[in-house]
Amino acid sequence: MKIRMVAGTMVMAAVMSTGLPVFAAGASLPTSGHEISNRAKMVSFQLRNDAGTPIQVKAGATELTLTPGKTVHVKVAAGESIVAENTTPNYASGSVVSVVSSALSGSTVVLR
Repeated sequence: MKIRMVAGTMVMAAVMSTGLPVFAAGASLPTSGHEISNRAKMVSFQLRNDAGTPIQVKAGATELTLTPGKTVHVKVAAGESIVAENTTPNYASGSVVSVVSSALSGSTVVLR
C-alpha cells in the first residue's frame, strides 16, 4: 500500500514539474488536406459592357472600367462578388452585379 502511495506521489510530482510548453502543439505542423482543399478556386471569364456608358466594377479586389462595347478578361476567386462602382441606368452604385462561381468559367458576362 505504501509503495502505491509513494509511486503515485512521484508520478504526480513529475507531471506537475513539467512545464506547459511540453504539451503545446508544434509550430511547424504540416497542413491537413482539408485546409488545402479550402483554398478558393480561381475562375476565369469575360466581362462585356453592352451599355451606352462606361461602367466601373470591382471584381474581387480588382477595379475595372468597362468601356462600351469592349470585353475584358478577368480572373477572380470563386465566391467573390462583382460590384458596380458607379451609378448607371441599370445598376446603382454598390449593387452586386454577379457572384462568381465555377459555372462562369470560360463564359462572358454581359452588362447592359
